[in-house]
Amino acid sequence: MRQHPALSATVRRLTECCAAVLVTAGVLAGAPGVHAEPTAAAPAYAVAMTVDAHGDKSAPRVLARAGEPFAVASGGWRVEMTVRPVEASDDVWVTGRILKGGDVVSAPTLRTHLNEAATVKVGDGSDPFTLSLIVARQP
Repeated sequence: MRQHPALSATVRRLTECCAAVLVTAGVLAGAPGVHAEPTAAAPAYAVAMTVDAHGDKSAPRVLARAGEPFAVASGGWRVEMTVRPVEASDDVWVTGRILKGGDVVSAPTLRTHLNEAATVKVGDGSDPFTLSLIVARQP
């Protein structure tokens, strides 16, 4: 019977390192699939607004994800809002700020039914601002 000469120490170390790298790569590649859980996407909402800023009317439409802020502006007014669902309900929370010339005039928080109008009025008789909105869930 013929014996094979022993592998040199360098070749043996190189072989062991390659095997360790392959095993580590396999573990790392497989780990995300084992531990990953599907995450539900935040619901999306269509927000239809009617803005009347001292007679300057506009009707912006926004598509917003729950919890993500959005903003619209008309004249010197700016509205910054966020929509969040109310658990186990067909209602949503609409929170935000209404600014005029960079100054916060109002910070409303509304709980409204989906597909029903909600209105906020601010300002005095000389410079009124009205925001009406209808929030609808998007598929």
